[in-house]
Order: sequence, then C-alpha cells, then structure tokens
Amino acid sequence: MTHDVVVVGADLPGWPALDGEVRSSVFDEATDTWTLTTTDGQTCRSRVVISGNSPLVPWIPELVGRRDFRGLSFHAATPPAGFDPTGRRIAVVGGDASAGQLIGPLIRSGAAVTVFPLPPRRVVAPTGRVRRPLRRRRVNVAASVVNEVTAAGVRTADGVHHDADAIVYGTGFSVSPTLAADTLVGAGGQTIAQVWTDGTEPYLGIAMHGFPNYFISSGPVGECIQLLKGQQRIEVRRSSQQVFNERVHLSSARLHTSAFDVTSPAERAHDDTYDGPATLTAAGTYEQVRVRLTGRIDPIDGQYHWQGTLFGQLPADLTRTVTLAVGERKASARIIEKTPQGAHSIAGVGAPPFALLDCSATHPV
Repeated sequence: MTHDVVVVGADLPGWPALDGEVRSSVFDEATDTWTLTTTDGQTCRSRVVISGNSPLVPWIPELVGRRDFRGLSFHAATPPAGFDPTGRRIAVVGGDASAGQLIGPLIRSGAAVTVFPLPPRRVVAPTGRVRRPLRRRRVNVAASVVNEVTAAGVRTADGVHHDADAIVYGTGFSVSPTLAADTLVGAGGQTIAQVWTDGTEPYLGIAMHGFPNYFISSGPVGECIQLLKGQQRIEVRRSSQQVFNERVHLSSARLHTSAFDVTSPAERAHDDTYDGPATLTAAGTYEQVRVRLTGRIDPIDGQYHWQGTLFGQLPADLTRTVTLAVGERKASARIIEKTPQGAHSIAGVGAPPFALLDCSATHPV
C-alpha cells in the first residue's frame, strides 16, 4: 500500500490515517519515501508522514536544587490540567517553542513573568526590537543565567534571587531512552537517538533536520505540505534548526519558507560546516576565537548565506561590522547579538571564511 501523505497516531481531516500502531519508520534515500511497519506486521510506503506520536519526550535538566522548589513546576509542553497563573509570579527557565506558546496566557493573568536563559543550550535573551515588545507585554528577561533553583524561586549567576510561585521549564526535548533503534530512521540511516544526542527540539515543533518529509503534528504542517508541491523532498535546514534552538521564542513562531530545503533528487543540497579556530578583526584589533559556522546557497536570492557562533572573550564594545578569517580566507560579517554566556552570534552573505568542498562544482560563490 502506497500513500502520498499518511497520518500516524492522529486524526487530521483531509489526510488518510494509518490503522494500527507504528513500530518502525524508515526513510529510503533512493525514492524519498518512508516505509512504515505496524506492530501487527503490516507495512506501507508514503512520501510524507505526519505523526501524532512524537519520538521525543519533554526534557528537564537536573538543575541544582530543582527538586527543592516548594511551588508548582512543570515542562511547558505538559502543563497540568487546570493550571491557573492568575496572580502568580512565574519563572520560565529556557525558551523552547512550547514555552513561547505558553507565554501569552501566562502574562495575561500572571502577576509577573520572568524568562531565564539556560546554558549550555545557549538560549539567547532577546535584544533590541524583540526586547521592546517584551517590556510592553510585562515579560522580564533575566540578565544572568540560572545558577540554582531554591525552595522559593531561582537564583542567577549574578547572585540575584528571583522569587517565584511556579516554574515553567522551556528546556526542549530528548529521545525516550526506551525507544527501539529502528523506531525512526532518517536520511543516511541515522536513527533519531543518534541525531538527537543533546536534547534539542524540532524546528517550530514540527520538523527535524535529517528526517525529510516527516512532521510532528503540533504546528503548521499544512503549510509545509503546500511547499512540497511539485517536488519530492522537504527538510528543515540544519542551520535554521540550530538558530531556532539558540533563540528565546517569546512571540508567536511563524513558518519561514527559507528555513527549508525543498528539492528534487537532482537538487540535493547540504549545509557546509566549519568548527575550529579563526581570527576576528574589529576596529583594527585582532582576536583569536573559536567558531562554529554553517552555510549554503539560498535558492531564493541565489546568494551564499552563512552564520554561526563565536566563542571567546571579546571586547565589550565590539563593533557590529567585522572581518572573520580562517587561514588565508577572509569574509566580512555582522555581529548579531551577544549571549549571556559571552559567545556571539555572527552572520554573513557571500563567500564564507571557510573552505568549501568542491567549490567550483557546487557553490559558485
């Protein structure tokens, strides 16, 4: 049995649903289709899978003192039935997509809402244009990262104690430790457990890099299916998913079409990556840094876009326009923002500062 789109573990009007519990989902690179096997041994193939059964479970890190907190605490993806934020001081630790969806209801009736960045996931406190609407929406953003949870709230690394009546953890998801190896196998034969070793989360809560044409039915799946028309494969870019996980999502998340690769077999494209030492030039000064960069040609504007993170102690008055060099290769770039942990986000357009494999054949930059 073959489908164009099949729904698993949910009832979504307009799309066929697969009967039975799915035991295994395996992606076939040659045909860009998924083979689904149920617990009773039935199999089917489908170009697109929309799953109501996520292989991921909410993840809460074991912060110092987390279990000492006397108030109510829960993951943003699983709020307790009947939870009423009215009049409560609420601490939101981390900023994943589920926390972003919950912020609105919290601020409408909560006495105060404070969002705390959480290392080492490098959640970035919003700045500039984003911070201004947050002030209007009565959301406080802690200036320092969480050091410990206490019986009465959260203490940050700068020594400030923030009283709280409830703690909401927006700390992403992890793969269930009881998941069978072949439960979800994506491109290149990689299992979900192999790809998701660091507790990250899906882009917009629906798509995961490495698992083309596979969606978790908790977001704008319909828009993604529309993007796929006339092509065979849609997959969120690694760089888009990385940046998504490095931001605090305190406003309604929207689908950005440029975050996806929508391709036919002849158009396969992959992000270029570099992780290593580099030299940063800013206002005539030189700094040795470590960088983690990704990039690729954007099919919309035809230009090469690259972005990533700078690690290292840099001047507090660092200019926005800089030059980044890896060996003899140099490129102009923009410093986007500084993280609470001291790293910096950086982005550029045009030839990147790192070497590209088979540049002449695949990347005319």
